[in-house]
Amino acid sequence: MLIAAIKSIFDIDNVGSRWGVRILYLVTVVLNAAIHFNPWADTDFTPLQSWAMDVYNLTEYDADQYNALMNAIPISTGNIIYIISLCAGYLLLLASAYIYAGLYVRAFRKEKLASVHDDDPEVLNYAIEHLPDKPIKPSKLFLRLVLIMLFSTLISMPFVMITFYFMFIAIIGLPFVFTAPVAYLSGDTGFFSSLPYAVRLSRKYYFINMRSIGLILFAILIVDFTVPLIANLSLTAFYIVDAAITTWIWLAFARLAGMAYCTMKDFPIKGGKRPFAI
Repeated sequence: MLIAAIKSIFDIDNVGSRWGVRILYLVTVVLNAAIHFNPWADTDFTPLQSWAMDVYNLTEYDADQYNALMNAIPISTGNIIYIISLCAGYLLLLASAYIYAGLYVRAFRKEKLASVHDDDPEVLNYAIEHLPDKPIKPSKLFLRLVLIMLFSTLISMPFVMITFYFMFIAIIGLPFVFTAPVAYLSGDTGFFSSLPYAVRLSRKYYFINMRSIGLILFAILIVDFTVPLIANLSLTAFYIVDAAITTWIWLAFARLAGMAYCTMKDFPIKGGKRPFAI
């Protein structure tokens, strides 16, 4: 059961015809790896680290010395370009995850309807257009992706800061909220109603979702421990492998969110019993 769950979560290209996801994965990996090969970016932050230590080692407040340090922060244009590139890389990963989740739910619902109405194309087309839980139209999905990315970009910095200081609370609450973007991208809810809707769906699936998220977190721990070892052999190989595995994990998490949402939506737990585990 555990091996089947792992295979299902990490089999990221098993969506639709597969080629759309493969192209999405390849583009994301190439762009994220390219950040580290940018000739205008400077990854050497040694002067900035030394400056931070000088500020930290001030034994008593000296206004002149403090102002001199603040007016001479040793960060280069190349450092700024690199930091901006890293932020853009994380937003690209987030966008790819959103796209994947939207594609997953759309493909899932098309396959579900096709399994029932595949014998009559006209009935199938009618079902896709009019029945509840119909696949979202590509144009509508695109508009929702744009809106959710704009919102995510605006709240990214405060969200990271809050998560950093309240990491334990964030992890505990994650099984309740991680399907909220999927609820919105599926077309089932509006932007502001997606969060309370996802929380309602997740109440009886909490521990199932937590177990599945735990598999992702365990994979992240393994990657964080093993992949940096490649840097001892080749930095180029490390950057490429790190981008490839990081993208894979982000898309696997998006796949898990899509799987969890579709399961909770189609098989709500009643009477304390569940049809199957995610």
